[in-house]
Amino acid sequence: MSFLAVMALPLLACLLLVLILPALGRHVLARGVIFVDLALAQIAALGQSVAFLLGADPHDPSTYYWSFGFTLLGAALFSFLWDREHSVLQEAFIGISFALATAATLLLLSNAPHGAEHVSGTLSGEALGWVTWKDIAVMVTIDVVAGTFLFVSRRKLSLCSENPKQARAMGLSVKRWDFFFYAAFGLVVTSSVKVSGVLAVFSFLIVPIVCATLVGRRGPARLYWAWAIGIVISILGAVLSYLKDWPMGATIVCLFGVTVAIISLSVRMKYVDEKVNGERSAAA
Repeated sequence: MSFLAVMALPLLACLLLVLILPALGRHVLARGVIFVDLALAQIAALGQSVAFLLGADPHDPSTYYWSFGFTLLGAALFSFLWDREHSVLQEAFIGISFALATAATLLLLSNAPHGAEHVSGTLSGEALGWVTWKDIAVMVTIDVVAGTFLFVSRRKLSLCSENPKQARAMGLSVKRWDFFFYAAFGLVVTSSVKVSGVLAVFSFLIVPIVCATLVGRRGPARLYWAWAIGIVISILGAVLSYLKDWPMGATIVCLFGVTVAIISLSVRMKYVDEKVNGERSAAA
């Protein structure tokens, strides 16, 4: 079968992830809660596991409802339990939530038929190879809803993400806007985890925007660069997955890791060269 016949839908799903997740990743970086995505994604996977135990098919709507319900609960906890001024405590709580959701998933599925395969799939994104047009339609709908919210509320969200003290001084309820953000985030993550797995969702969310930041991009240009990086990695991941018969989700995660390592090394070497040249000029 041709490349497009096999990889068209998985690649389209990845491009939809590229469009929405880096836009959310900007706020995640600004808030300093890098691992909130892993925690919410794993909580969404826990909801999927509960639906799986109750006999729901992976494409059954009840799977999504269970997953989103668990994610919404996590969003409420992350929004209202800790102030963001206590960043260490908040990160610790997010890490504990991830570990607890992972352990609960393993316990729930320890004696279930095909439980190990389900756990592996939620992590590695094996479902990318089985994306349907129904999955694409759901992703498009959710991306439009979440994207509209991010665009309409962009000023308030940016202020709450980057300067919560100023936001409070202007009369904004930071905790409420945190909840709105995490709820939109959870809405996207729920559908994304179902399609691409926990690890790929985390990579799409963080790596492109981190790479764009490392190369010195700011403002709207940073998001444009993140989109470009995500698109290139998605296409390359689809090609390698097709040629090597590798799981597409795991392939993309590894490519993202190689990309951020290369960019980090390049930026570091450029910094060292500039420092050395500056010291030579000063000495001269």
